[in-house]
Amino acid sequence: MSKFYHLDDVPVPYRAVSASSIAMEHAVWDSLEPLPFDGDLGVGLIGCGWVAGLQLDAYRRAGIRVGALCDRHRERAERYRDLYYPQAKVFDDIDEFLAESDVAVVDIATHVDVRPSLVEKALRAGKHVLSQKPFVEDLDVGSRLAALANEVGRVLAVNQNGRWAPHFGAMLALVRSGLIGSVTSADFLVAWPQDLVVEAMPAFATMQDLILYDFGSHWFDVVGLLAPQGELSVWATTGRRAGQVIPAPTQANAVISGDDFMASLTFRAAERFEEVSRYRVVGTDGVVTHTGKHLGGDTVVVSTRSGQACIDISNNWFRHGMTGSMRSILNAITNGTQPSNSPESALRGLSLCFAATGSAETANVQRAGSRRTRSGTEAAVPDLAGESVAHGTPHDDWRSTRF
Repeated sequence: MSKFYHLDDVPVPYRAVSASSIAMEHAVWDSLEPLPFDGDLGVGLIGCGWVAGLQLDAYRRAGIRVGALCDRHRERAERYRDLYYPQAKVFDDIDEFLAESDVAVVDIATHVDVRPSLVEKALRAGKHVLSQKPFVEDLDVGSRLAALANEVGRVLAVNQNGRWAPHFGAMLALVRSGLIGSVTSADFLVAWPQDLVVEAMPAFATMQDLILYDFGSHWFDVVGLLAPQGELSVWATTGRRAGQVIPAPTQANAVISGDDFMASLTFRAAERFEEVSRYRVVGTDGVVTHTGKHLGGDTVVVSTRSGQACIDISNNWFRHGMTGSMRSILNAITNGTQPSNSPESALRGLSLCFAATGSAETANVQRAGSRRTRSGTEAAVPDLAGESVAHGTPHDDWRSTRF
């Protein structure tokens, strides 16, 4: 029986551990201990698109209290209220929403192009903020928002939900615990039919950085957590393949290197047979491995000099990923600490992602952080007075893909 949740209808992220010794079993369980959180803190969500439904379902099952929903299309907020939180208040005006005293944490699930302005507005209104990923399209805008949060004394975090997807969450917890020592390499492969998923969605089907950015940003985020501090360089390439059904590139490779460290990412996003995702994370004292589907599998294995352990995990990325991100910020607010999904940590992964897209465009190695924006050109500074900000997300069908 797992010790992680008390709600019967919440599948646990880590179900069981079988190990070569009792000491190894205890060491693994200790590394997987989840963060407690204050269930009395009120959460309000802005942007009731597709992804918000995943978040609200996860929050409800985990006992997180959502007291307000806001969307310029009021009927969307009402629909999610009726589905998940019948007692929540509904707003279609951002200023009225931010004036709600019961909202301590604002969860911003709008499209990235209007999100920074909403983050800033919420922080200046005295709210703690959880921003959907990707955090920003401009690293300097992200740094400015992080500085603003410190200035106003509020916690800002990023919904890097992949960090708590059970197959990634277990591996990252094992690394943080020191069980495998210092990480020296990390290799990831994902093969799945993403082209079929977005075939009827022109905005995604034509997105030139669909794989490296829209999908791959989760993997770059994980590598950013594994890589040692210091300068990192990135080389990447993208391409098409026979039989794919969208115009955007569906194949991509990236190599990230630094002092005594190397990582590789291989994406094959137009596969028709044997969907698979796997990783091998090697440290000076051990290795963590996993094989499953593109959103996760059933086991994570850790091998060290002390023995081996197999962790039986859930394959539900979204439920545990969304809950983990929110638990992190709620815990940080309660304890007066910085969340593990801080904006600074998110910016490191984005710097790798932007360098990869730049490398694929130029066929040159890029230094992480040298390309400051997603597009490689200076981004416009978000306008707080803009109409899109006043009414929430302007994107009617935002995030209709899996990510």
